[in-house]
Amino acid sequence: MNSSCALDAANTRVVLEKNIREFFSSRQISEVKNALFPLQINADQVSIFQISKQSRNEAVDRRHILEFSVLQWLQRDWSRENVLSEVDAFLQAIFDGEFEPERRSFRDAFIQRLGFDPDELSVAELRQEARRLGLNASLGEDRLAWLKLMFVHFIEPTLGINEPLYLTDLPDQWRNSHHDGDVVAISHADVFIDGIKVGSVLSQHHHVNVVFGLDRLLMIILETRQIGKVLGGV
Repeated sequence: MNSSCALDAANTRVVLEKNIREFFSSRQISEVKNALFPLQINADQVSIFQISKQSRNEAVDRRHILEFSVLQWLQRDWSRENVLSEVDAFLQAIFDGEFEPERRSFRDAFIQRLGFDPDELSVAELRQEARRLGLNASLGEDRLAWLKLMFVHFIEPTLGINEPLYLTDLPDQWRNSHHDGDVVAISHADVFIDGIKVGSVLSQHHHVNVVFGLDRLLMIILETRQIGKVLGGV
């Protein structure tokens, strides 16, 4: 990245984080530091947010890096509808525009794009569909792996092209994860803009945890498909 691009990315990041903090300040939602945030999952804190660095051991490519910046936003005892309504407001504040995000179920995404309902097919039939689409892989009887393979190649790039899209009703285990050995985070919706997943709505205990990748939001703002181009000044 040349110096002018790096400076532009760094300045844009400063503005993005400023707008995020102003959004939460307007709702009287407190910012906490990274070390305190996990403690609040088991506490009675109603609403908090943090901006922090996280790392993940996964392949590095044009959308993935080992260390990345995230926004986490915790709300207690909110329904999915409450949270998605607030995510609407958050995105409008960040992108300074009025729009109506689309909502689409996981099943409908497959039906509209690939012409079949994944819930009606066996693993063998999913494997046949993948091969029909030109995807030759050895995934055995792992149903979820076949679904993810087709999703990543053919569905994800089409989501949220004209307006942000909330992908709902995700399969069990789609993004289940464990924290501290016993706290399960379950996906309720993934947020897509311009074919890129920028955020997720998860539940943990009695909390809803909204997570946005700040580097990916910067990719949208700076109109780039390569995450390395938004890392100036990080």
